[in-house]
Amino acid sequence: MSEPTATTSAPGVDQPDASWVHVAEMKELARRKRKQVDVAGCPIALFLVDDEVFAIDDICIHQERSLSKGTLLNGQVICPGHQWKFDPRTGQPEDQDGCQATYAVQVTEEGAILVAPEPVTPRQATTNESSTHPVGR
Repeated sequence: MSEPTATTSAPGVDQPDASWVHVAEMKELARRKRKQVDVAGCPIALFLVDDEVFAIDDICIHQERSLSKGTLLNGQVICPGHQWKFDPRTGQPEDQDGCQATYAVQVTEEGAILVAPEPVTPRQATTNESSTHPVGR
């Protein structure tokens, strides 16, 4: 595997020592702009926005729906449950509390997508979150 050449992560975050996990290829994101992958047993949603790949916790903090099954519109991820909107760059919801966990991403010259197994920003529960999801992952 070649060295990663482009990195997308949360602003101000540098994770040079992360154990990167190969999860997908850029061509897999080209058509639908979203994909669910698994990293260390955690479902993570990949989103292609403005030619950059972002990775967030796939399970919505509000109704525990799969965000990768939602809609990507104007750079926002729309949950298929109650249409909460999330910024895939930061994991922040629009006009709500809480936050989706975000993960650092690297894309190699060959188009391999690598994700760091530990979140850059932690999952923060919303006041409406059910207790079945492991908070923090």
